[in-house]
Amino acid sequence: MQTIPYNMQLSVQTAHHVRIDYELAGIGYRILAFIIDILIQGALAFTISVVALPLFGLAGRGNPGSVLALILIYAFIPLYHLLSELFMGRSVGKVALRLRIVRLDGKKVSFWDTLLRWIFRLVDITICSGVVAIITIIVDRNARRIGDMAAGTTVVREKHATTLSELIRYAAPEEYTVVFPQANLLSDKDIVLVKEVFSEARQRMNYKILEPLAQKIKSLTGIVTDMNNLTFIETILKDHHYLTKE
Repeated sequence: MQTIPYNMQLSVQTAHHVRIDYELAGIGYRILAFIIDILIQGALAFTISVVALPLFGLAGRGNPGSVLALILIYAFIPLYHLLSELFMGRSVGKVALRLRIVRLDGKKVSFWDTLLRWIFRLVDITICSGVVAIITIIVDRNARRIGDMAAGTTVVREKHATTLSELIRYAAPEEYTVVFPQANLLSDKDIVLVKEVFSEARQRMNYKILEPLAQKIKSLTGIVTDMNNLTFIETILKDHHYLTKE
């Protein structure tokens, strides 16, 4: 069985036929993220049991509050990954190492995908101490553990962290003249896709992927323009933000 090289590239085609290239997360990055998450869980458990309980007078053997707190601690540890991926899209360890969970078919990771990954985590990580996960990640060409295979996902590494300036890049100023009023025809789902692909293009300096995206926007809105794809899509984002803000 052939093993894959670390940092192998993954190509994903979105529902709008836009192809995005990702860098697969190597086993080293995933193990480091796992260690960070373990340390965070341990720190939280320590803080609650050693600091919080005495502070609120709940410490002591047989104290109902202490028993309840310990139950919550031990319930939180296995739920950590499920809750963090549901509310943050990934765990803190993955955030620290710029790792992200993506679907192989380009769709958004759903609740059921996250639940499947968490259920199979008990098999390939918890019960087997991570041995099964390590083996499957190494031998699978898309670097997936069993949970990823079940959910149709994998883990990729972003080239650089998203900064605050990038998050507010598309906000139009108060004094702004709309260029394309038709931008209002795009749905919130459409705009989310546009932002994702536009950000990927800028991060990877790969502007070829903007061509099918620009054509899709024009077909949905009826816009006709000679503006280059980069400027056109950035303008669309600013126009949509200005037209839909409250």
